[in-house]
Amino acid sequence: MSRNYSCPHCRKVLNPGTKVVLVIDHDDERELILLSPDLGDYTVVYPLSFEPELGTRYTMRCPVCQTDLTSNHNENLVELEAETADGRSEKVGFSRIYGERATFVGSGPGRVTLYGDHATRYDTPNFFGATRINGDE
Repeated sequence: MSRNYSCPHCRKVLNPGTKVVLVIDHDDERELILLSPDLGDYTVVYPLSFEPELGTRYTMRCPVCQTDLTSNHNENLVELEAETADGRSEKVGFSRIYGERATFVGSGPGRVTLYGDHATRYDTPNFFGATRINGDE
């Protein structure tokens, strides 16, 4: 199912084309990265001049308003707003630790779906205030 992702602060669309566009920074480095909009696809496109380090926690920012997108519910996650093709609103959280494959989708009261083989590293990932469902099944 296709989703339009947006910044929870300025509400601007983050995937105007085929990828989700974010700013990544760590120490003095700041670059644009492109992420797959498909849940469970952890493909990242980044400039050749930037070499992310496995296991490093990076700050992700909105490319429009530059606000830090770290979740208020878990400091290891980025949190975005999403709207599905049928108009439903969701919250999407994913790991900001490079190489960690963990995504959580809050699709309404009482529902969080998990994606990625590292999602279970998180104790009770109900930062959306919900019960969990495994989306990989």
